[in-house]
Amino acid sequence: MASQHVLIIGAGLAGTSLAHQLLAKGHRVQLVDRGINHSTAVAAGMVNPMVFRRMNKSWRLDEFMSEAKNFYLQLEQTVQHKLFHPIAIRRMLSSEQERNYWLERQKSPEFSDYLTEISPEDENYSHAENHFGSGRVKSSFWVDARVYYDRNIAYFERKESLLKEDFDSSSFDEQTLSYKGIPYDKVVFSVGYQQMETPFFQELPIQQTKGQTIRVHSLEIPEDESLNRKCFVLPLGNHVFRIGATYEWDNPDLTPTEEAKQELIGHLHVLGSFSYEILDQQVGVRPTVLDRRPILGAHHTIKNMYVFNGLGTKGYLMAPTLARELADYMFEGTPLDKEISIERFYKKSKG
Repeated sequence: MASQHVLIIGAGLAGTSLAHQLLAKGHRVQLVDRGINHSTAVAAGMVNPMVFRRMNKSWRLDEFMSEAKNFYLQLEQTVQHKLFHPIAIRRMLSSEQERNYWLERQKSPEFSDYLTEISPEDENYSHAENHFGSGRVKSSFWVDARVYYDRNIAYFERKESLLKEDFDSSSFDEQTLSYKGIPYDKVVFSVGYQQMETPFFQELPIQQTKGQTIRVHSLEIPEDESLNRKCFVLPLGNHVFRIGATYEWDNPDLTPTEEAKQELIGHLHVLGSFSYEILDQQVGVRPTVLDRRPILGAHHTIKNMYVFNGLGTKGYLMAPTLARELADYMFEGTPLDKEISIERFYKKSKG
């Protein structure tokens, strides 16, 4: 297929993942982004393979995980900066039931890539409150969201493939898919929580979910693993940790609150009575969907216009694969997974 020119509105995780997948297919991209991303402020970039409540694997985990690791390692070469940080997650088990789920799963070949067998050391782990034992999650990693965003912005600027500005809908012609007089073959909206502020795809139920995290300095919190119970504790190096995260639905306000800080402190105290100093507090807004699945697909009436949004809290795990699947859908007509397709909302509105 001949190379086509794709306009992508939004250079966050969704937009840049798609841009890299399109470049790999030989297409040209033009991103529009104002250079400020409020999702990155709250995204720790943690990729946890497990859903701890019932000790299940994340949705489509096996296919997402292998592609995500390869994507970020390859992207490191492209943007010339480390992005992929492997880290074990130590789950401090919260109940006898959760412990039993783990003991049951650890025997299954289906979980062998993700759960270590609980050892006597895990049972007696003493660096955090330990009432039901602990278990270590394998294959987990994190991507520094701020570094990811900044490095991608710089990369596409160098390629002269980024317009650093707010998308101006008055300069966009939906008939010719032209922006500021330049025609494009296809257009993709990946604008995150600001979806309802754009004139296209406003009917989609993208929720604005405020989240807050704090950074602390502590000589007592262990640095070799990410502790998890009630919150995540992500070691950033030099005895600095990120603690997160809160969830406030339908709230796009970017003001840090004392209530959220106290909530996070309370969650950290569940893990242990560590001494620490609070360094700062971050606020962001995530694009989430009630059914916890992203939204991908084509506009119902405007030809060659698409959406890629709603990555939510598992974005760094899902984005590489879903970006490739959207690219395949756009150019090869490969059907999208029904769970992520925009059609699930169009069907509801028809019914």
